[in-house]
Amino acid sequence: MIFTIVFLTAIITLITSKIRTIVLRNNLDAKNEKRILTTGVLVVLFLITSATLPYPESLYWFLGLGVTFTSIILSYSVVKIELKRFLALKTKEKVVNVLFYSLLIVVTNIYI
Repeated sequence: MIFTIVFLTAIITLITSKIRTIVLRNNLDAKNEKRILTTGVLVVLFLITSATLPYPESLYWFLGLGVTFTSIILSYSVVKIELKRFLALKTKEKVVNVLFYSLLIVVTNIYI
């Protein structure tokens, strides 16, 4: 259980720092900043509840997809800007980003 708490703390710290970076990089207004913060809170709450409450597999994926789609809908304008920024990166940087975040998702699913 201690490993799960440490792992969740690291993931929450990463999510918080990424949200702060996105807000500062895009100079978001208050409305979009609140939407991004709401998205981050939804993701963090999903991670915490999935680690502490035993969901059935189908409910876990339903809630996960619901949080994902709600997050994309809430922050669509910012996601669009970040996607343009991502597509402008060099190929090597794109591959590194995709591999890093894919690995992060896989490791999170394994340990939580």
